[in-house]
Amino acid sequence: MASVLLGEQRQGQSAIRSSGGIPILDETFHFLVKADSANESRLTVLATPGLPVANVSVSSFGNAVCKAVTAVRREDQPKYWDVTATFSSEVDESQQKESESQDPQEWVPIYETKFERLQEIVTKDYNDDAIANSAGQPFENGLVRARFIPIWEFFQFEAASVSDETVIDRNEVINSVPFKGRAARTLLCTVMSSVVGFYYGRKRRLTRYSLRYDKRNWKHKRLDVGTVYKDGTKQKAYEDADGNVILGGLNGSGGKVAVGTKPSVLEFAMYPEVAFASFLRI
Repeated sequence: MASVLLGEQRQGQSAIRSSGGIPILDETFHFLVKADSANESRLTVLATPGLPVANVSVSSFGNAVCKAVTAVRREDQPKYWDVTATFSSEVDESQQKESESQDPQEWVPIYETKFERLQEIVTKDYNDDAIANSAGQPFENGLVRARFIPIWEFFQFEAASVSDETVIDRNEVINSVPFKGRAARTLLCTVMSSVVGFYYGRKRRLTRYSLRYDKRNWKHKRLDVGTVYKDGTKQKAYEDADGNVILGGLNGSGGKVAVGTKPSVLEFAMYPEVAFASFLRI
């Protein structure tokens, strides 16, 4: 006895859902199989050449692996079976079969956009003016501002040979050059998890990343102020007209600013800088 695949039917389904913060693609395909006999065994129907094979076959674009194949015999036409195959991009370490699809290490990750509230002490206002009084003297306490920044979370498959040390070095780094239209030093990369296991039949590393975008960049900013200033190669006390030592504004090079002029703002590097394109495929 044998069965023949007559082809794929028109109906189908596709959906994207979230699982643990990771976007998952689910797809459903329908096929029509004709058996040689009304008494064809169920296993023979499921093994019809051309039908997807659970845990082996991948969808046409290579993004999802077959999770299940179901065959339902028609009551009025017992030789005909309606077969449904479900595919999903969700992975686990039980996928041990070899796949002939495109290597997942080459896939462009699907990402999810979130927002996070960031609190910071700002040294400039919205108009890019330093936070200081009208005489140019800084306030004792900075201005604390809370704002939302976007976060992109995604995962990507990598070679199992990528070491833990390499992944650790990717955590809490900023982009040294523009990346995906974002200026240098405005993206902070965080490694959320990294697991080595068997995925789609091969040993690979599955790493989950997040990118936090701060358009003002990820450097620490401070008003350039102090109780001393530079006079040539010497340091002198910063005094007012009455000879009192004050906290005065500086020009970014250690020199005094003119009366009524706001101090400069200094930026300090807080994170290592890396070219993101060297390891991210998003």
